Amino acid sequence: MDQYIRVFGVDWDRMGDRAREHTHFIGNQVFMKMAGGRCAALSIDVEARTFSCSIYEDRPDVCRSLQKGSGHCKADFHEKAGRPDVALERLRSSASKG
Repeated sequence: MDQYIRVFGVDWDRMGDRAREHTHFIGNQVFMKMAGGRCAALSIDVEARTFSCSIYEDRPDVCRSLQKGSGHCKADFHEKAGRPDVALERLRSSASKG
């Protein structure tokens, strides 16, 4: 299982009922579930070419620390700019096979 985004008690409490749906335990530690190499809470609209967090208001603190438009956000965006196109193409091809 993936151990990518750690969820702490305050995060778990904030997520409320969504916590069980979007997290998993490894021992006594909690992590966000991953799907296809990405956070399972990431919603992708292939047609509109948009990505959004389905639990944005309740997201973990580690996600909150990356402020939209900040220098760190811009650096990540620049470094990962091609990934959305790759992800969208992968989703399109898997949808056409199914």
